[in-house]
Amino acid sequence: MSGCIKLSQKHGVNPSLEQCFICMEPKGVILFGRLKDDQEAPRITCLNQEPCDKCKEHMRLGIILISVKNGESGKNPYRTGGWCVVKEEAVLRMVNDPKLLEKRIMFVPDTAWKMLELPEVIR
Repeated sequence: MSGCIKLSQKHGVNPSLEQCFICMEPKGVILFGRLKDDQEAPRITCLNQEPCDKCKEHMRLGIILISVKNGESGKNPYRTGGWCVVKEEAVLRMVNDPKLLEKRIMFVPDTAWKMLELPEVIR
């Protein structure tokens, strides 16, 4: 019976809305079924850093900049709402480090975001 989902006694197919790691928009629905100790699946989840189709297109056109709280770091810093796509040339003028272009996404602290006069919220 490979490929069959084991239903949860309490939650049935136990669905969760998967969201894109980059834009936080919905990507699809995940059916978890029975989890350990018959837990309820989270309502919204992000299982990986694979971009959605929209973000892939944005990354093809330029670099995605996302505003984050000052002092935050790591792979998933606290986001504060700013989001835009800029051309590679503009990013290189700002940071002068071609290695940053490889990931196609940059987290920008709020202080720098405001100094660069980037939009507060745009999508």
